[in-house]
Amino acid sequence: MNRRRLTLTVFAVAAITGAAALGYRTGQRLDAATAALSDEGLLRPTVSEWLAIPTPANVVFETLEGGSKLLADYRGRVVILNFWGTWCPPCIREIPELVRLQPYLEQIGGTVLGPAVDSGSSEAITEFAEEMAINYPIFRTTTNQAVGTFAAAGYPYTLLIDREGVIRKTYLGPQNMPNLLADVRQLEAGG
Repeated sequence: MNRRRLTLTVFAVAAITGAAALGYRTGQRLDAATAALSDEGLLRPTVSEWLAIPTPANVVFETLEGGSKLLADYRGRVVILNFWGTWCPPCIREIPELVRLQPYLEQIGGTVLGPAVDSGSSEAITEFAEEMAINYPIFRTTTNQAVGTFAAAGYPYTLLIDREGVIRKTYLGPQNMPNLLADVRQLEAGG
């Protein structure tokens, strides 16, 4: 193997390992490339501990009808809070997974909430939501709120919030329904 190829290979493994470490730290599921490394024995992640971060007080989202809704109004429910954008291809790829998750959450008294980050007018977001058959509440928000209040490092950015309003896990990048549902079930079973 020539020196340039060796350098690129080492860099690629380091980048994937770094991304996996960040994902592990935040509770994000491993992607296929990282899972392949794990299968080869290069990475052996373990189950992360639950976070215990209270949601910020008085968080308000703008409804698509022009009103407002407090995040605190969802206390007593398990919430998957998903920051996304109509302009974000990974977000769009994730939406069908959240649509599939919503009926399961409703059965246990939970919900997905979808603040759309810098995604245009309420009408444009509503039209997009209808095209995607989104079956959970959608709000309007800004990068300032997503990053400043919730420390979103990119999009989609998802938080698992327990019934007491405590952030228990965060996820960066698109997630899938089975993994999110497994985390919700584990949370409901006492972690």
